[in-house]
Amino acid sequence: MHTPKQLARPLAQRVAGLNRPPPPSAEPQPIPTNVIDAALAALDRGETHYTDRPGIPEFRAWVADHLRERYNVSVDPAEVTITCGSTEARYVCLTHLVPPGRAVLCPGDESRIRGALHLVGARIVDSIRDDVSLLYITPDIYRETSMELLQRAEDEDWWIVYDLSFAKATAPFHPAQNPKLASRVVTIDTLSERMAGWRLGWMAGSEMALRLRAGKQAMTICTTAVSQWAGLAWARTTTQ
Repeated sequence: MHTPKQLARPLAQRVAGLNRPPPPSAEPQPIPTNVIDAALAALDRGETHYTDRPGIPEFRAWVADHLRERYNVSVDPAEVTITCGSTEARYVCLTHLVPPGRAVLCPGDESRIRGALHLVGARIVDSIRDDVSLLYITPDIYRETSMELLQRAEDEDWWIVYDLSFAKATAPFHPAQNPKLASRVVTIDTLSERMAGWRLGWMAGSEMALRLRAGKQAMTICTTAVSQWAGLAWARTTTQ
């Protein structure tokens, strides 16, 4: 099969312009025995079929409890969708919340969102512009900078993606603690760094939760059942 000299379709042209994704941020850690046991138990129970499309209820309930206990943020489990890692969650959020030709304000590392925005035909900016429609921040952004940008997001009705996936900071701050912002904040997180190879993450919250869920389901239907049961075992162990 030969690579065509010209890619006429717009999406094909954008795919051709993608850069290599960033490398893993750390060496894989050993998978705890209880997580492996949970995966084996799921297989023994025959958990090899599609789950509830948003994810197994037990895992979604854990995500909601975690956000409440860790960040004092109220999210209904019905607003949680389990994803194939945070890469899928970021792609879904950015392609559904950022119109082509618009901009995403990213004051920090842009490497994890560059590919998705390249595909959708949107721009990344590091300062406030008139065409910004979404603010992408992580806990590692300097606190005063985050607060200033979140105030602007409130004034301008920007969407906000708060990505906890690879954060080094552990402060209990969360933009959805502001009730004026909560309906426009999507939280992303992952277990993929701690459970290398399992591709397990989630997106939670916002008034667009159901539309984002539909976007995920259009690509992968659901995250594998065995991964979800294993991830739940890991999550319960680390939060006890």
